[in-house]
Amino acid sequence: MSDILPDNNSPLDGMSIEPLEREQRLYERVVDKVLDLISSGAWKPGFRLPPERELSEAFGVSRTVVREAVKALEARGVVESATGSGVSVRRADFNMVSRSLQTYMQLTNQDDFEIRLNEVRRVLEVEMVALAASRITPEQRTQLREICYQMRKGGNTAKQMAELDFRLHVTLADATQNDLFKVLLAPLINQLREQIILTWEDFPRPVDLVFDQHEAIVAAVENGDAEGARQAMIKHLAFSREVLEDISKSHTDQKP
Repeated sequence: MSDILPDNNSPLDGMSIEPLEREQRLYERVVDKVLDLISSGAWKPGFRLPPERELSEAFGVSRTVVREAVKALEARGVVESATGSGVSVRRADFNMVSRSLQTYMQLTNQDDFEIRLNEVRRVLEVEMVALAASRITPEQRTQLREICYQMRKGGNTAKQMAELDFRLHVTLADATQNDLFKVLLAPLINQLREQIILTWEDFPRPVDLVFDQHEAIVAAVENGDAEGARQAMIKHLAFSREVLEDISKSHTDQKP
């Protein structure tokens, strides 16, 4: 008699079992090793990678695996290849990192995504302006004043207002003298660019409130008032969330 049970009596029936994850591919393991070498400082920016054959022997993998790993690293912007110069380690690039984060956000399909972004901005920007208050340069003070002036003077299109809005927040990030704030903040705001333009086209509340809030943030940062800057940014982002909710409710009410 066969020891195999009939399909309809299988002991696995009704059990929640998912396929096991495959072991990490060889080329991904090579990628991880190369990233370890770069992060440890063994391979510095500008370092030219050994030839494919040497890497193959060193890692104990085929040259095809090495080739796939290099392609993956190039796609991430970690290394770059040039004709006649081989493959070398790239310097950290703000735009590359921001593009990767923005790509993730573009692929995220969530109805309340703008609200989620607002929550992240509140965590990030409140402490950001507190740091900016103690580190801002005279040149950045001038830039922020000019942006506030350009916003309030009038005559701007919705697109121009959105761009000024974007520049103000990114300049505040620059004023921390910490590049990571700009790396993280710029793609968050940029993802909202179209939404910001639409908002400025038909702003649901008095626009002077936005100007007042921006100027309060800038004044606190200029005066070195970290706590004042925090509170001004909290107020501004809370207002921004209310505006987003107003717009969302308006769109919902318009649906048949």
